[in-house]
Amino acid sequence: MTGPARRPRRRRGDEGETLVEALVAVALIGVAFVAILGGIGTAIISSATQRKVTTADALVRSAAEQVVGAPYVSCATGYGTPTPTAGYTVTVEIAYWDGVGAFGRPCPTADAGVQKVTLTVRATGPHPVRDTTLEVIKRESVPS
Repeated sequence: MTGPARRPRRRRGDEGETLVEALVAVALIGVAFVAILGGIGTAIISSATQRKVTTADALVRSAAEQVVGAPYVSCATGYGTPTPTAGYTVTVEIAYWDGVGAFGRPCPTADAGVQKVTLTVRATGPHPVRDTTLEVIKRESVPS
């Protein structure tokens, strides 16, 4: 009688990877890839949002410079605003000092010589951002 069949002993370097180990490795690589891809997507969206906010801020400041540089017009309806770049709108609202303590609309019969010009830039498109608003107070220059 012969003894039980013996399998040949494997040497240490001959061991292979099991299917489970390979699947776990692929799953870990997939999770890491999804995390990296999500981070890149978030960075792209944040960059686009920041670019829109910066452009809107530049547009509203440019419009304010035009208002400040324009001569005072009694009961003005507008002071000319720059043509906005594509994807942005610029609105101008003018309120008139009533001479007592408040700004209002429409222009009173006697313009008190002070106007509050509110400039608003709105970014349009698929990912709009907050409106950028700037107020400019215009005073009629008094001859000296």
